[in-house]
Amino acid sequence: MKFLIGSVLLIPILGVIVLFSLPRPQFEIEAARPHFWGYPNLSEAKYKTEIMDDGKVLIEIEHPVLKGVTPEMLSWWYRNLSTGKAVVQGKEYDYYHLFHLTEHGQTSVVEPATDGSNGMGVGAVMYRQERFGTHLSKGKGRVESYGVDGFVVIPVMGPLEFGRIEHTFLAQDGGTLYRVKSILGSNAPVIGPLLTYYIRTKQFPPEVVQEWIRHQVEEVGSLVSFLPELYKTPTSLNLK
Repeated sequence: MKFLIGSVLLIPILGVIVLFSLPRPQFEIEAARPHFWGYPNLSEAKYKTEIMDDGKVLIEIEHPVLKGVTPEMLSWWYRNLSTGKAVVQGKEYDYYHLFHLTEHGQTSVVEPATDGSNGMGVGAVMYRQERFGTHLSKGKGRVESYGVDGFVVIPVMGPLEFGRIEHTFLAQDGGTLYRVKSILGSNAPVIGPLLTYYIRTKQFPPEVVQEWIRHQVEEVGSLVSFLPELYKTPTSLNLK
């Protein structure tokens, strides 16, 4: 019996060891789109990172108020992010490619929303493939909640959960105050601490976290340049 229990425990531990041996993801990112608009500087946002007592990574970002962008616009944008396309200067672009002109690759709905929504909605599993500077990153997330005031995504790999990412939208000063709180780590029994260590050291070490924050500040900050107009005419965008 002891041998059987030990074998059962050993299998997931060996699985984590295999994860540590895997190389960083390798894939091609589509060619950069034209620089239709600029990006805010990282210094314009408020953010902090810390390693929590249980070893998980906490990242909090408060973006500058998005003037002219409403929570309703943001909710619409994310719901359609994986499926929408718009013509800009005579060429059609995926919404996801417009969201970051140089670092976004692919996004798609892997499993449809259980609430009947198209695109991002409650229960949907979303896939994304992008880079943060020179660091390639890909993964899946299950949408736990979705509404006009924000949404929550749970990063997943198969049956395993790897944290929680909360986006909140609050109407303020003729725009929206947009905050993101990310907790990266695992609550899995037995192997949770090992998985958390893997996430912290292999997937999101400090240099990747810093570039991820910079990337988020740029993509969210760019929304003021095009989302209000795109919300009115979803299939085309006329640059001013």
